[in-house]
Amino acid sequence: MPRPYVGDSMKNNLRNIFLNRLNMWIAVALIAANVYMWTSTLLSAAAPYEVAPVRAPEVVALLERIDSGKHSGEAWQVTMTELEAEQTITWYLKRYPQIPFAHPRVKITPESVSGEGDATIAGLRVHVGGKARVTLANGLPVVQILDLSLPVPAPIRKALEDEIQAQLRRADALSVRFTSAEWGQGVVVVRGVIR
Repeated sequence: MPRPYVGDSMKNNLRNIFLNRLNMWIAVALIAANVYMWTSTLLSAAAPYEVAPVRAPEVVALLERIDSGKHSGEAWQVTMTELEAEQTITWYLKRYPQIPFAHPRVKITPESVSGEGDATIAGLRVHVGGKARVTLANGLPVVQILDLSLPVPAPIRKALEDEIQAQLRRADALSVRFTSAEWGQGVVVVRGVIR
């Protein structure tokens, strides 16, 4: 009787190991594919957009005039670029870390203002964005949401819009009234009167 070749028994052993543990090999392959996909996704993600936390100079000057107490009836004007808006928002976000938002980016056009950034929702950081039209009524801003990057049903969108309006009504307590807002490409010029 011929003696079996050693390589044959090794092949049988490997075949038995592979076939007996097929589920394990499938699991290993799925885990490896998952690790590969997460790694490539995280490495390809762009760095967040960041600007310095600086208040716009004209906003600082207006606040100082208001704080001086010598301002009743005085007219004011603030011109703000997209970058100044992003820097001012970042300044407020750094000052109030309880606000779950970071990395604001603003785009101003004659028709609307849009913004995006990272929000923390239910403990998860999510990139969000939206577009709104801002008008003035009775010296106060009125915001109409035109688009949201989060797909939300109409009732939730309406509730969000109502909450924004409620917060803007608090502007009634401000020491300023708005008389006009001129939205241009990349810039807004706001005028008003100090009360």
